[in-house]
Amino acid sequence: MERATRRQLLGMACLGSLAAAVAVVFSPTDVIAELEHLATHPLQFAVALGAVYVLRPFLLWPVSSVAIVLGYVYGPLVAFPTALAGAALTGLAPFAVARYASSDTGLFGSIGATGRRFVASVGETRGVVAARLSPVPGDPISYAAGLSEVSVGAFLLGTVVGEIPWALAAVLAGDSMRTLSLSGFSLRPAAVVAIASLSVVVLAGPLYNHLRGDALTD
Repeated sequence: MERATRRQLLGMACLGSLAAAVAVVFSPTDVIAELEHLATHPLQFAVALGAVYVLRPFLLWPVSSVAIVLGYVYGPLVAFPTALAGAALTGLAPFAVARYASSDTGLFGSIGATGRRFVASVGETRGVVAARLSPVPGDPISYAAGLSEVSVGAFLLGTVVGEIPWALAAVLAGDSMRTLSLSGFSLRPAAVVAIASLSVVVLAGPLYNHLRGDALTD
């Protein structure tokens, strides 16, 4: 194993261990309950919500949990655009960490090179949209985009567009709850397959053109 790979794996293990330790101390249920209590104080709620979105990737919490609270507290009209903005905000931290840690060597170099080839084939924004529509957890996508040197604008736009169906489902679930419950939320398999299939539709055109171009050059 390369020295760079060992160093990168060690850094990932340290970051993961720290996140796991913090997640034990700060229960998402307790924090989300505190957010619910702050709902009657808009300014305090906005500050706390921003902090939760920024710190969430390092606490190993699903982003859907915050969208559920927004739907429960404010209803779809306010919660849906807020959840999309939050999805973009919460993805920036891991994206920035990966951009800072990007390297041409080791595991990060391999991931980055693969990501850059993918982006070159389908386009930055389209690639992020397709990844967000897939059922892959959001944080690995953010890290991969950073290692692939996707531009900030394309990352934010692709994140907002790709998160639309997932955010809408979580917000509507929260809005339908009589009492707030994070443990009961799950999408039906058919809904997951339907949303994930959109990523195939998004990629179909550019991938076909790419493969057709390769075939013509052979």
